[in-house]
Order: sequence, then C-alpha cells, then structure tokens
Amino acid sequence: MYKKLLAVSAAAIVLSACSSSEPEQEANPELKVQCETAQRLVGGWQKAEITPEAKQSALLAIASMDGNHTLKEVISVEQQVVAGMNYKVAFTVDDGTAYVAKVFRSLKGEYKMVSVQPKQLVDGCIAQQAQNAQEK
Repeated sequence: MYKKLLAVSAAAIVLSACSSSEPEQEANPELKVQCETAQRLVGGWQKAEITPEAKQSALLAIASMDGNHTLKEVISVEQQVVAGMNYKVAFTVDDGTAYVAKVFRSLKGEYKMVSVQPKQLVDGCIAQQAQNAQEK
C-alpha cells in the first residue's frame, strides 16, 4: 500500500514540474540583447531560402520598431521547425541599418514577434561565443 502511495506521489510531483509555464516576453523585445548558443542541434536553426513567409516576418519586425522604416533587403534567413515555424531573418531598412528579427509563425499562419535586435549586437554575441569556445 505504501509503495502505491509513494508511486502516485512521485508521479504527481513529476507531472507538476513538467506543467510549469514559461514567463511572458517583455513588452518591448528591442531593448533586450539576447545571445544564443551557436551549437547546431537536431531541430535547431537551419539556413533557409528567402520565402514570402520570411519576408512577411521582416515586415512584421519593421512594423514593431519605432520610427517609419521600409524594408530594403532581406540578407539571410534561418528557420526552426517547432509547433509551427520560427524564423530568424536578417534584413536592412531604408537607412541601411541591419537588424535580426525572430518571428514565430503558428500552424494557423499567425505571426508573432519574438525579438528584434540590431545585427551588429547579434554579430558581437557570435564573435564573443567563438572567442569563448577557443579559450576552452
């Protein structure tokens, strides 16, 4: 009897730990610099072609930015298959400034901004990670 009670209690603890939710994203994703690990993983970010969906992601990012900008060029695209698709789109705006945006596209085709950062900051993160990896 005690073994059954112990097994049920352990299962309840495991289930409650698995159901914890993620914290909400900040209201203005532009302000927070986010460095990611550069490891290639199965299901991780993969280079992709510049598709209409990727361009739509860049346009959504521009619409979320302060100021009145227009898309000049999409530089590169990476995508990640999740329950939908994550896009990491590098693009330039009319004044020549480059940005990197992360956008989630749901299975229903709805887009949601995750973050927009100046490309210079993202490149700085990548360079720092490469330097850290060489030092190890």
